[in-house]
Amino acid sequence: MKYLNAFNQYIKKYENQYPLPRLELSILHIEEVRKQVEEKLKDAVMGEPNPELVQQTIEKFFCWAVEPSTEDFSWLEVALLCRGLLVKTPEDGFLMESEYAVKVLLRKFSTQYQSYMLSAYPWQGLLNTYLNYSPSQNPVLEENWRELRMFLKNTLDEVAAQSSFKPRWLGALVSHRIVLEENATQSLAIDALQGRMEKVQRIEKEVNIPTTSWFWPELLMAQVKAITAYPDDDQFKLAIDLVLPQLQNRKECLDDGLARILNRYASCANKDTHEELETTAVSLWKSPSLEIQRNWERVTSEAKGMVQHWLARKDINDVLGELVDDNRRYEFWLQFLDQIGQTFVWLGSDARLSFPHLLLNREGRCAVLNHPGKPDNNVIMMRIGDVFIIESGARAGGKCWAYREEKMRPLLKESRLSYDVFRDRQNNIFKTIWGENDGLTHTSGSWERTFQNELTRFHIEPDTLSFGEIIHRYQLRVETLPSGAERVQHNYATGILAELLVRHGFKDNHNGFYLNPHNMGSY
Repeated sequence: MKYLNAFNQYIKKYENQYPLPRLELSILHIEEVRKQVEEKLKDAVMGEPNPELVQQTIEKFFCWAVEPSTEDFSWLEVALLCRGLLVKTPEDGFLMESEYAVKVLLRKFSTQYQSYMLSAYPWQGLLNTYLNYSPSQNPVLEENWRELRMFLKNTLDEVAAQSSFKPRWLGALVSHRIVLEENATQSLAIDALQGRMEKVQRIEKEVNIPTTSWFWPELLMAQVKAITAYPDDDQFKLAIDLVLPQLQNRKECLDDGLARILNRYASCANKDTHEELETTAVSLWKSPSLEIQRNWERVTSEAKGMVQHWLARKDINDVLGELVDDNRRYEFWLQFLDQIGQTFVWLGSDARLSFPHLLLNREGRCAVLNHPGKPDNNVIMMRIGDVFIIESGARAGGKCWAYREEKMRPLLKESRLSYDVFRDRQNNIFKTIWGENDGLTHTSGSWERTFQNELTRFHIEPDTLSFGEIIHRYQLRVETLPSGAERVQHNYATGILAELLVRHGFKDNHNGFYLNPHNMGSY
């Protein structure tokens, strides 16, 4: 008894020194470890199966499809089969592209091996195929893809229910099952365009859809189709700024998306230049006036003409407005904007050094001009009908010439030209008031009348514009003064624009042109 008491005392002393956890604490510890392991397993990535084993399994399946009772499949073989729909076999090709095999797999085979196919790993293989296999215009292949989508949609809850633990991708897919819906990208596109991007962002982050999946370009194109269907022009134009940057980052959608947006823009009542849209189109497809322009065949003739209109206005403004800073030349040629089908610019050394931004996005419609002694000279070509008009962009002097297509077409292919090339009296079709072929000058007080007389010989007249269209084209602003008079602030008393304002009842009064609708004679 004495020894037993001593032993008990020894045990108590040991327990005091090394206390054992209570049973409930041990269970909690085990549970915590289990959760940690499970959390790590949620992000586990299974390696790709051996392609040879996959091929063997697919060949075995094709035999089973003919005689279902001849072969039995293990869980591993079912998993290899589900993950091998896009593996090519020598005899039968891709399982996903078979006219009958996908239906057999997802109906008859899945009934017999349901517990295997609805395990997370094999089922994920089917999901990966669905996300990576793009529906095509081939009716058979598209039908297989839809069959696969329907199978995944109908079995998702069952896979989640019988999984001992849910991998992160499976839990995310249960929360975002819209990915498996028929019109998933259309619905998500509406959310994105209406500012509800959080749903798309969560799907991108949690479901882990590959960046190479059809899902992302289809979602983007769904947005493009949605905005181009907007009946309101202003709503459509605002949405361009949301979608165009996405297109620029998704090259496989850029051509089609850009064409759709350009076609819709061409139907707008106000077709004013959209700088980013113009820059994107011209940098991607080059000038719409080039001889080889397959990309521009993607758009309507109205959309193509609209961009040509944008470029013509830009070239006239850059050469005659910015470089020359001659309001009269700028105003005169802007009269014909609707008729100018093509422009081309030759820049002198001063412009290339001092205005390098003018070289941007002018590939195929810009070249170098050599003019010894006049580095500030530049040249702009404007084609109206079959007349190619050459206007000098020198700050002082300079002439205007005109040629037919056979003269100009070869010159447009040269990367560098001398100004003397344009002084071709033999081929020039503009005559001076004295009948000479020496080019028209801007030195006379009413040179515009001389120019117009020559243009009229070739049946070229200014665009017919209403007063509102004049204000819009020349980017003027009409102010209504407290007296009721209207004022247009324009600093030049001479030139085409001054004449147009006078024709509409305005009078020049030092700091602008005024119109008093109550008393046309007093201001």
